[in-house]
Parts: sequence; C-alpha cells; structure tokens
Amino acid sequence: MSIDLKTGVATQVEIPNAGGAGASQSTKGDNDDILLTIAHPAWDMNMSLATWILTGPGPRDRVRPIAARRKSTGEELPLTVIPLQYRNDDESRKLIASGDLLDPWKKRE
Repeated sequence: MSIDLKTGVATQVEIPNAGGAGASQSTKGDNDDILLTIAHPAWDMNMSLATWILTGPGPRDRVRPIAARRKSTGEELPLTVIPLQYRNDDESRKLIASGDLLDPWKKRE
C-alpha cells in the first residue's frame, strides 16, 4: 500500500477475499479511481474506495457508502463496485453476523 501525501488517499490496496454475491471485482488500480460518498450523521464525505477499505466506518457502525463514481471521469457507478463485505449495508452486515463473510475491519489476533 502507498499513500499520496498531498491527498491522503491510499493507493495500490489489494482487496482480500473480495468475492461475494453481486460483487464486481475491482482491480488495485481502480481502488483509487473510485470515489465513494459516505453517509455520516454530521455530513456526507468523499473518500476513495482504497481509503474506505482501510478505514471502514470507524466507531459509527452504520456509516456506509451511499454513492460511487469514477474520480477520473465523474461517471456514476453502482454500489456493486464495492466488494460486498465492504459495503456496510444491511445485506453485508447480515452476512458478516451469520459468518458467511469475514468482518473486514474486526481486529484479528
């Protein structure tokens, strides 16, 4: 992984175990070109898919992406460009709770 020091955006992040129902496979090069809008109680914010994969929702477990677009072109993208386990929506949280998906942000020992 590397981080652009000017923008703070993580790049070249591999998505571990990125499969799952309805998931598109993103390549490492796409992760920094996909810009997500994250719904947050205080304000909506934008971050790259690579950064979201690294940081997740933090202490607010219901924070999640609500939109995706290409940073390079502005093209709107479906949320399925986000691997299922990283969407933090009702479906992904149910699959994580049932053990069908690993929680990508749970600290493992």
